[in-house]
Amino acid sequence: GYTVELGAPWEDYPGESIEADTLRMNAWIERRVGEMPEQYYWVHKRFKTRPKGEKKPY
Repeated sequence: GYTVELGAPWEDYPGESIEADTLRMNAWIERRVGEMPEQYYWVHKRFKTRPKGEKKPY
């Protein structure tokens, strides 16, 4: 089975800065993945398409 944990909504989110909001969200995700990295879907190719001429990350 699965367990789902829901926390309280973030205060002051979204804020006035999309950059600050993105940093905050990414830091939260990084902490969650760090708690159980074996549960993270590491093979997901998030950036499948790239602009013309840009190097492929995979």
